[in-house]
Amino acid sequence: MTDLAYRATGRFWVELAACGVTDVVASPGSRSTPLAVSARNQERLQVTVQLDERVAGFCALGMAKASGRPVALVCTSGTAAANYLPAVVEAHHGGVPLVVCTADRPPELRDAGAGQTIDQVKLYGDHVRWYAETPCDFDDPDYFARLAVRAATTAGAGPNPGPVHLNWPFRKPLEPQGTVPRFEPTVGQPIESVRPLVEADVDALCGLAGRRGLIVAGALDVAGALDVDDAGAAAIVGFAEAAGWPVVADAGSQLRGRGPLVLDGAEWVLGRADLAPDVLVRIGGPPSNRAVIDFVASCPAADRLLIDPRRRWEDPSFKWTTALVSDPVSLLGSAAPLMASADDAWAVAWAEAADDAWERVEAVLHGMGGQRSIKNAYGQTAQFDDEWGLLEPLLAAFLLRALPPEVAVYASSSMPVRDVTSYWPPDALPRRVLVNRGANGIDGVVSSALGAALALDQPVAALVGDVALLHDIGGLLAASLSDADLTVVVPNNDGGGIFSLLPLAEGSSDVHFGELFHTPHGVGFGRLAEGLGVNYHRTGLADDLVEAVTKASGVTLIEVPIDHGTAIKQRNQLADLAE
Repeated sequence: MTDLAYRATGRFWVELAACGVTDVVASPGSRSTPLAVSARNQERLQVTVQLDERVAGFCALGMAKASGRPVALVCTSGTAAANYLPAVVEAHHGGVPLVVCTADRPPELRDAGAGQTIDQVKLYGDHVRWYAETPCDFDDPDYFARLAVRAATTAGAGPNPGPVHLNWPFRKPLEPQGTVPRFEPTVGQPIESVRPLVEADVDALCGLAGRRGLIVAGALDVAGALDVDDAGAAAIVGFAEAAGWPVVADAGSQLRGRGPLVLDGAEWVLGRADLAPDVLVRIGGPPSNRAVIDFVASCPAADRLLIDPRRRWEDPSFKWTTALVSDPVSLLGSAAPLMASADDAWAVAWAEAADDAWERVEAVLHGMGGQRSIKNAYGQTAQFDDEWGLLEPLLAAFLLRALPPEVAVYASSSMPVRDVTSYWPPDALPRRVLVNRGANGIDGVVSSALGAALALDQPVAALVGDVALLHDIGGLLAASLSDADLTVVVPNNDGGGIFSLLPLAEGSSDVHFGELFHTPHGVGFGRLAEGLGVNYHRTGLADDLVEAVTKASGVTLIEVPIDHGTAIKQRNQLADLAE
């Protein structure tokens, strides 16, 4: 019967590879032997082994997000499969294509006290696009070929990519009893993502030409229908320029640094009555910053368009007058030649207001005392003042200035993604920015960045909070065992600094804020890095940070100590700048 398992898995993998899947992330285990061995013997697949299933799940997610292709996951039965859940949830909400293959005990061993046996039927619930359980000892390789094609297509094609779950029960013996069978593909073919375009959507958008519009762009880094490469970003910016509509863009939109209409400093002027738009267009995922979220919810625009190709209704305000189902790149690219701006002063007013706001922001970031200049990787100079020290907002700005343009940035949820969005300096060049903004959790970000570095085969810099790093130490271990070029920059404010920005921080002693929310940990990362064999650098100086990130190679951890009280004082001053 073992040969049947290898006939099934062998045919499955060859057809999955024919559909364009190139990477499998596996964790060691016995029950998954047929899946792992057959994948490793498929020449068109690259198998990456991760010891920890939670790390493996997020590593696969980072690979799929960066490459735009479905990535397969393989684990043994029991709690190993349960450890994939956080990554599956993120992939579901973020639209990231994964083919999750969990090995299982056969039906006769379930609910009978057998080891490593839990109920894996529809284990991930509604967080997958499709679920199927494969039959045991079933001698029909063509069935498994069709299974592979459906799994890859469901995960990676169409307007709503995401994870699929295949549960594979196997009976013993699990080891191959002879030569592992090999097959040639017969039905698989490369998957192409569909970018839907509805002509009625083009007409609806073009009917608004000549009015004062504003585009709000959330994360557009996800694989599949919402993925935006350089050409896609150019199409979106080209529409904005043709329409004369400014763009308020998250870092994960891939639009920052792409022209004067993609605004830096915009969130500080969103409340101005003279800048209230007649038309509001939202693309991508929900905004990450509170000021933009509040603006979108309260904006009085008569026409509010949500471009929603995944049909996910990803806007909690429920105030959209029109939902368009076209892909934003296809829609805006098609509409651009038909748009005309009737009010050039509108775009100019937004750009000037945002520029003025950024000057005020920089004054707070750098202080008002004596300044000194440092050069970044592009030979540009930037001013730095020691009055504040290197706090998180300035850290994000210098990181974006200093990193060479070929380095992608992976920004953690919580404060890092907000800081990269808010403090993207006008002199920073465009770059790939990846974020886990599906479920917005802090878990697995180092593992995700590792996956991106492996998939892109280029350097990746991850900006990660100290709590997020402690949550994913396994990801740092996995990186140390890899050949990835990954730099992890961690501003260490000794706890959950984001909670200090909430009203509960000013609560009475009954709130027990420090114990329950800020949770100071007192951990320095030097010894941890040494124990994991990771390059380590600690600095609180901007020029030293620039040198460290530009010279980093292999796996490097850069720790920036942050005085929490000073950081909150600066953030409060920055918040007071809002008009």
